[in-house]
Amino acid sequence: MEHDVPTFFLRLLIILLTARLCGELATLSRVPPVVGVLLGPTALGWIEPSHVIRMLAEIGIILLLFEAGLETDIRQLARAGLKASMVAISGFVWPFALGFLVSFYFLFGILTASRKCRA
Repeated sequence: MEHDVPTFFLRLLIILLTARLCGELATLSRVPPVVGVLLGPTALGWIEPSHVIRMLAEIGIILLLFEAGLETDIRQLARAGLKASMVAISGFVWPFALGFLVSFYFLFGILTASRKCRA
């Protein structure tokens, strides 16, 4: 049963311990620890996350981003200057524009083909 409390805590314990272990192994292999955490038991398919675990994961992501925002030093960001701003803006604009163009090209072809089938 998905809502069984001991099963929930067992799954949560396995997820946390495996994520920690994978993070430590990633650190030992000189890879950022977040790579190891991302390769936890859910990514490897060992545990199917329940609705509650997915909600907790989303809350955790929100808290992580909030904490990263609190640790951002605005003065240091301003000192980085125009070059850093251009890199950050282009790091957003180029993938967005290319993703839009690719999806528009392929989606337009799919939509045109489906309209021809209906007619």
